[in-house]
Amino acid sequence: MRKVLFAPPARAFVEQEIRYLRDRNPAAAAAFRASVARLGRQLARFPQSGFLRQDIPLEGIYRIVLGDYRIDYELTVDAVLILLVRHGRQVEPGPPIDDDADYEAP
Repeated sequence: MRKVLFAPPARAFVEQEIRYLRDRNPAAAAAFRASVARLGRQLARFPQSGFLRQDIPLEGIYRIVLGDYRIDYELTVDAVLILLVRHGRQVEPGPPIDDDADYEAP
């Protein structure tokens, strides 16, 4: 079995989401926490449970869906590294966009 580790942005999101849910619905916060723990156990045993992302320019990034949440992770030699956790309604992170690129003279 592999270890399951959270990158700082993923850990921060999970902690923030638990606080947000706890303030509004403690049962939802407990359910979310339990779902994340179950997912961790699943990925430890079956690290390729998700699907390889084809829509980004990085190789080896998997995505798994956990209810309304999207979790991106990569496999290392001995661990599963959860890189990013986002709610499905949040905008996908991407490269910065240069807003004035269309207006530059050739």
